[in-house]
Amino acid sequence: LLIAGHETTANMLALGAFALLEHPEQLAELRANPDLMPGAVEELMRYLSIVHIGPVRTAVADVEIEGQLIRAGESVTVSVPAANWDPAKFPEPERLDLTRRTSGHLAFGHGVHQCLRQNL
Repeated sequence: LLIAGHETTANMLALGAFALLEHPEQLAELRANPDLMPGAVEELMRYLSIVHIGPVRTAVADVEIEGQLIRAGESVTVSVPAANWDPAKFPEPERLDLTRRTSGHLAFGHGVHQCLRQNL
């Protein structure tokens, strides 16, 4: 855990600062209300999604997902940015909104595959 995620943490800090500079109205709101910080961090992780590809999985049997047939032996992966920008979960996902309730983003994965570095 000591070195886990040091690169992605550094990248997230830099990209988060850049995103706030690109959205000065959001930066001004954060400066005016520092209590927004915990939610702002979550929203920045959702908005930026610095890890783009989830783990590769191989189908052990034919399965259909949303009308798409995946045959046994075929591999699939998850696009984290696509999930974090899903308008069904996050209205206006392309808009950075530090007041958004951003529970459920996949920046750190999910379940047993959740990232160990999330507390950094």
